[in-house]
Parts: sequence; C-alpha cells; structure tokens
Amino acid sequence: MKQARSATALAIAALAGGTGMASAQTLSLGDFYVKAFGGAAWPQNFDTTLKEDGEQIARPSFDYETGYTLGVAVGAALTSNISMEIEYAYRSFDAAITDRDEDDESSRADGDSSANAFMFNAIYMFDGMGATGAIRPYLGGGIGGVNVETSVPGQNYDADTLLAYQLIGGVGYELNPNVTLYAEGRWFQTESGRFDGPGGDYFDGKLESFDLLAGLRYTF
Repeated sequence: MKQARSATALAIAALAGGTGMASAQTLSLGDFYVKAFGGAAWPQNFDTTLKEDGEQIARPSFDYETGYTLGVAVGAALTSNISMEIEYAYRSFDAAITDRDEDDESSRADGDSSANAFMFNAIYMFDGMGATGAIRPYLGGGIGGVNVETSVPGQNYDADTLLAYQLIGGVGYELNPNVTLYAEGRWFQTESGRFDGPGGDYFDGKLESFDLLAGLRYTF
C-alpha cells in the first residue's frame, strides 16, 4: 500500500509540477472539457473480523462478483499535454458473504457494496500518434474521498469519507477537435477504515478494484 501511495503521489506531483508554465496563462473556453464514462469493475475479495464492543463475534469473507463503474468529470487543459479534473464515480458490486462464528460454523448470504467517490485527477496526454495525430495515449493519477456502504439482508455497514487514490492509463481517439472517444484501465483503492453497523457491530475493511472503462470527452 505504501508503494502504491508513493507512486500515486509522485505521478500527481510530476504532472502538477508542469502546470507552473501555464500558471501565467488565462484559461479560455476552449481549454475546458466534460466527460462521461462507464464499464466493468473487478473488486478484490477480502476477509475481516466482525466485532461488537471490541469482541470478535464472526469472521466474514467477502467474495465479490464483477461489478460496474459509472462516472462524470469536469476538467481543464492547462497545456497541450497536462490536464486537471474533478471527478465523481459510482461503483457497485454484488458479493457472497460467508460468515464464520466463534465455533467455526459458517453461513452464507448475498450482499452488495457500493461506493461514491469524489476525486481530483492529474492527466498527462502524450503527443498525437498516427497519420493524423488523432491517437493520444495518456497516464494519470488521482486522490480524493469516498463513502462506502456494504449491505447484507437486514443490515447495513457504512464507512464515511475514506481516503482514496487511483492510477489511470488509457488511449483517446479524436473524432474531431471537440469529441474524443477513449478507453482506459484504472486501479482504485481506499485506505482501510471502520464500517459501522447496527447494534454497535463493526468491521475494518477497504475497497480495491481494477476497472476497464470506455468514455466520451467533449472539449469546448
């Protein structure tokens, strides 16, 4: 986790450092864009300990199915290569939850997890490739806050405002000066946090997923 946080921080710092050259410039309408995206997400399974008043009462295991991610973002191109954006993304996953009690007896229930994330991203767009320069690979990173909720029949567990970070890599194809189609992969993770439930029950956990997304960007 420390290596992932360091990589994200270095990516953001490196990208943000280049904005100094553009700081004296005034952004025009043509520097702004909006985009929407969606696709499949593969969350990481995890085991945890369910506690009540500090005492262990169960050992649930979360076995996730493939879920989905939907999102929108608003950004600005500070230079021809560097952009900054604010993003909202929603993730949802179904899960099979195996619950083991103190006697090692197990029960299984269907549940789900969802996350609402607000992220600040820095994106580096490479120069155009191909005969017309319409193909533009890019790399980026982001950091922000996320609310995660996990539900099983009759019980909800919430973790509020966990730190989240992500790494982004993809390629865009410019259909015209205003419209770009793109596809990308993302690694997204939150810090470990406490999920509070009914009756004082709680467990520690985090959300980690790999996303494959497609989207459309419109530049004004």
